[in-house]
Amino acid sequence: MKKKDTDINLAGQFLIAMPGMGDPRFERSVIYMLAHDNEGAMGFIINRPTDGLTLGEIASNLPETVSETGLRNLPVFVGGPVQPESGFVLYSTDDPSPDGEAVGVTQSLDILMQAAQGKGPQFMRLVLGYAGWGPGQLENEIQENAWLIVEADVADVFDSNVDALYKKLISKLGIDFAMLSNSGGEA
Repeated sequence: MKKKDTDINLAGQFLIAMPGMGDPRFERSVIYMLAHDNEGAMGFIINRPTDGLTLGEIASNLPETVSETGLRNLPVFVGGPVQPESGFVLYSTDDPSPDGEAVGVTQSLDILMQAAQGKGPQFMRLVLGYAGWGPGQLENEIQENAWLIVEADVADVFDSNVDALYKKLISKLGIDFAMLSNSGGEA
């Protein structure tokens, strides 16, 4: 199916869960959207750390060059409810891709080995699982006022103050968080 000119592409954007969404897996979530097209969408929750898990705790078979560095203490985040047993590394890229993306994703340990040698990306975030939507599902959720859309900034993807990120991004839209409601009207 050919993409219509009116269709939106949310790759490289943030989705911010509206209050009262009703799905506790996404409550107060900020999702970095990696891909979005007619086949569906994929993104990663970036503001939900696990309960103290680190790379060293979840990956006992780390190469020695990685386990001997501070990377062993890299915090692990909940990336989403799909494949929660799978690890992904979000990382900053030096050269944005042709579509302008400055955030990459991999499941390869190579990036951790490069970082251990001081040759890796400036920023990394380790996540377990991802958020995924089938064709048209995300568009329906947006129409039902489940998500706000905010232009993504690489610095925000890797912001260490994850507790404040949700409110910070809502305020970027010029919305008073205290006045935010999950119900909306139609014109």
